[in-house]
Amino acid sequence: MALHSLNSIKHLDDPLKQFQIKFTISMAPALTLAIAQQKAASLLNGNSATVDAKTLELRCTSFTYPGTKLGQSSINIMGFRRKLATIQDKSGVWSCKITEDQNGGVLNTIQSWCDLIHNPFNGVRLPSTLYVSTCVVDIESAHKRSGGLAQHLYTNSKGRRIWLKGFYPIEYTVGQIDASSSAPVELEVKFNYDWWTET
Repeated sequence: MALHSLNSIKHLDDPLKQFQIKFTISMAPALTLAIAQQKAASLLNGNSATVDAKTLELRCTSFTYPGTKLGQSSINIMGFRRKLATIQDKSGVWSCKITEDQNGGVLNTIQSWCDLIHNPFNGVRLPSTLYVSTCVVDIESAHKRSGGLAQHLYTNSKGRRIWLKGFYPIEYTVGQIDASSSAPVELEVKFNYDWWTET
């Protein structure tokens, strides 16, 4: 590895910190319908605890960052194999860990969302327009102070915003329960996204 001058290193931008990234799941229509469905079901079972998108964000302890991948085709030219890039695939699975609350509101909400997609009790499958949502991943803008003027200079005043489209849960699991532990219960939820784009 080559040595670099201190001056060139000092001019590098600050690294992106993980706490500077947050997400927001749209309430409409999927989460709103899932919450309403759970409230209606609670008339029979008394289990009405749900959470909204803001609570999901606040209770989330970690989540993945969307990526992209390129397909490849392979051809042989006089015995030499050559790979060429094809289409760009920006779909994937977005995973996050969410801390459950005492009333089971997180589990109820995610399960009710899954029931919108396919209810195994009555076999009903709703159209995708009712269960598909959008998730927005925000990266905070970088701030720098200029000398003694205490003036904010924004290297990127709007930050960066990524939209995950075609967003809905496809799997959730609860980790093994240790009855002697005081650690909180966490759900690992996997969401589908069909494609992502930047603002």
